[in-house]
Formats: sequence, C-alpha cells, structure tokens
Amino acid sequence: MNLIETSHLTKSYGNKKVLDDVSISIREGEIYGLVGRNGAGKTTLIRSILGLVSPDGGEIKINGALGKNALEYERRKIGSIIDSPALIAHLSALDNMKAAALLLGQYDEEKLRELLHTVGLNANDSLKVKNFSLGMKQRLAIAIALIGEPRVLILDEPVNGLDPAGIFEVRELLQRLNRQDNVTILISSHLLAELGKIANCYGVIEGGKLVKELRSADLEELCRPYIKVVVGDLKVALNVVVENYHAHDFEILPYNTLALYDLSKSIPEVAQMFAKANVPVINIYQCDGDLESTFISLMGGLGHEE
Repeated sequence: MNLIETSHLTKSYGNKKVLDDVSISIREGEIYGLVGRNGAGKTTLIRSILGLVSPDGGEIKINGALGKNALEYERRKIGSIIDSPALIAHLSALDNMKAAALLLGQYDEEKLRELLHTVGLNANDSLKVKNFSLGMKQRLAIAIALIGEPRVLILDEPVNGLDPAGIFEVRELLQRLNRQDNVTILISSHLLAELGKIANCYGVIEGGKLVKELRSADLEELCRPYIKVVVGDLKVALNVVVENYHAHDFEILPYNTLALYDLSKSIPEVAQMFAKANVPVINIYQCDGDLESTFISLMGGLGHEE
C-alpha cells in the first residue's frame, strides 16, 4: 500500500523550476531515502508533501486521500523535522516535550516520558537543551515529532552536522522505530554513504527532476560489479560487444564507455577481444558497483553543487 504519492508535481520560484514533474510513491513500512545534492529540490518536495509549500501543478495523495480537507486530516498523522529542530534552549528535554504536547493537544506525561526513553534520553535529567550535544538535540526533536504517534516520519537532512557518534545514534533510532513500531520513514540527505546504511528504497532527484526511483531488486541490478572499458571507437567496439555478449550483459555509458556485466572474461581477455578488432582501449578496470557510485552516476557525476 502506498502511504504517500506525488504525481507530476511542479514548483517554480520566479524563473527557476525547483520541482519538475516529480512523481514518487512511498509504501507502508519503507524507509525511503530521498537522494540528491544540495539544491536538487529535496526540501521543496518534502515541504509540498507536508503542505508547507503549494505546488504549481500536480497532485499529492496521502493514505489515499485527495483534496485540501482530507490531506489536512492525514497530515496530522505525520511527524516531521524540517530545517533545524525548534527546541527551547533554557528548558530540559521533558519540559520541551510538555510544551510541544500542549501545543499539539496531546498532553500525557507518562507517554512523553516513554518517548524520551524510546529515543535514549532521560526524562528525569534536568540538563538544559542549550547544553545538549547535536545528537541529543536531534533525538529530542525526533521524540517531539513522535508525540502524535504518527504513521509516517519525515526528516529533512536529520544527520547534517552530526559527528559519527551522533549519526550512529540517529540511524539506530530510526531503524528501531521502523522495525519495532512499523513507522514509515521518508528521509532526505546528500550524504550517500550514510543513507545507504538505513534506507531500503530511494528516489534520486537532480535539478528538480526525479531521475529514478529504486527498490531492492532495482538496486541489486544497478549495483552489479562490472568491467568498465573506455574505447577509442565506440561504434566498432559495440559491434564487438554484441558479438560476444547477450543484450543484458552490457550497457553503453557516456564518453565512449561500456559496462560489461558478464565477468566470465578477465580484463586481459576483454582487452585482447578489442585488440583483435583494432579497437583502441583507453582505459579498462573492474568496478565493484557500490551504491554511492551508482547514485553519483544517476545524478550526472561529480558536478558543482548549487
């Protein structure tokens, strides 16, 4: 079941189109990673889903609901952290929870204490938030987002600025919420290696466009190891490859490059195969097909971030 769907969303600010025909689907129980470099459109997409931004076109559906009133009702079941956590610096963790619960009309001190325990904070600790580490602040923000017992948790760059220990704490917490409480999570990040440790499906966004939506089977296919060959004459090289490989065993990449997924031939054998056809081999090496390289390739390479 899809809990969140967007169809052909568009949004422009002035002459700049920040969302361009974006359609994603987030299924119940998933940890959905929204991948993209800074300025790609991730935050605008998340704000649109939460009703903080009005798209110029397209459709948003939450738990099957459409229309302003129905969406407003379903958004109440979503917990979120956008930008920096809005915490009261001179209050303790529990007092921050109480203040947030009163605003939300969800005050139950026992539940608030349980939520603090869930995120690894001590409800009896009088330490003020201004003296918290970044990791503690982020865990408190997540506890506040969980006050309404949401089915969905949406987090925009939740580990940005955290040290390795803080990143580990937040990751462990989110995995536990997903696994034990069946909370569906949408998490955006430009930290590809970290996102790869938590998400089980991905939407890759670049320049306001959804480049690709990937689930487990797609990732296994994309992350296969392969021999990468840069050749001097792509047309002739392609004839050689077609004669020696099945259609699903190779792929044409940009810049006169071929990816050979059938590893039954060694690198020297592949080089000799091209040499016999008088095809210059400029470079040849094996790629392990890691997730980060796959994402970088989908986003158009290592370009300059906006």
